Amino acid sequence: MAEGRPLSRLLLEVAQKGIEEEKALVMRSLIGSRPPRCERRCSSCPHCEAIQVPVTIQSENRRTRQFSAAIFSIAYSRGDDISNYKPMSWKCKCGNMIFNP
Repeated sequence: MAEGRPLSRLLLEVAQKGIEEEKALVMRSLIGSRPPRCERRCSSCPHCEAIQVPVTIQSENRRTRQFSAAIFSIAYSRGDDISNYKPMSWKCKCGNMIFNP
């Protein structure tokens, strides 16, 4: 008499292990977690380098701009510099020009 349960349990374990490996792979490839490749980004020089620059707040319409300005002024009106948090992003620098990766 053949038993089907151990095989199906084994398949479930293999499937679960595959899902965990896939999650680990996704975590390794998160955007911004490592410098981008910037070779020949500007098409004119052979060596472009990855740099980190502060993130700037951008707004798209007037209402959002007013809201962003209010948040910005509240965040920086303390004057005591409690927070050292400065979000950074990766860019590619070629000579005097800076490009998005």
